Amino acid sequence: MVKINFLDENKKINVIDAKDGSSLLEVAKKNNVNLEGTCGGEMLCSTCHVYILSEHIDNLNKQTIEEKEILALTKNLKKTSRLACQIKITDKLKGLIFSIA
Repeated sequence: MVKINFLDENKKINVIDAKDGSSLLEVAKKNNVNLEGTCGGEMLCSTCHVYILSEHIDNLNKQTIEEKEILALTKNLKKTSRLACQIKITDKLKGLIFSIA
């Protein structure tokens, strides 16, 4: 298990045990994080839009063209925006901090 952190709307850090190989969306859902993910991780929507708040942004796989296109449709896009369904948990993400966009 990899320990990651969710910053909730009250600015409280919640430590989450994340299974290696899972998507951030799957981890969020299993830990009752209110992250929508309407398309079920098929990268057809932007409802799992998150912000990566830690330096781990450089440890993530590069965004695909498809992910960039989906994110471009959001109104609150930031440099650290990602789709949670596209983030795979690895040991390199230990300590990652994310919030819902």
